[in-house]
Amino acid sequence: MKEILKKNTKILFIWTIAWVGTFAILTIGSNELWDSLTLTKIGLVINFAVGIGMIIANKNLFNYYDELQRKIHLEAMALTLGLTVVVGISYEFSFDSGIINSEPETEYLIMFIAISYIVSVLLNSRRYK
Repeated sequence: MKEILKKNTKILFIWTIAWVGTFAILTIGSNELWDSLTLTKIGLVINFAVGIGMIIANKNLFNYYDELQRKIHLEAMALTLGLTVVVGISYEFSFDSGIINSEPETEYLIMFIAISYIVSVLLNSRRYK
């Protein structure tokens, strides 16, 4: 069972690197390498397809988690979702109401999601073990 879990973790890692890579190429390419809406659309479709592959790989990994691992990750996902909704709406409202001057950037919210999830998994792992 551990071998299957390792294999699926590697597969998820590969899909994640591919998704980040295609997104980086899309972002840099559309801003600096090409001036073609068609190429940008093709890149977006490729990035979207790789993203779907990453989601499926993540789901497949969950199929091999034991009950405790599922609980740890499910609680981390629930907390991350809640925090993201609250912080994201507050962030947007802060700009709309003039509290902050710089327009909210998606990158900051994505970093917040990643950090929230990682910290939640670490804290839950420590709590349950």
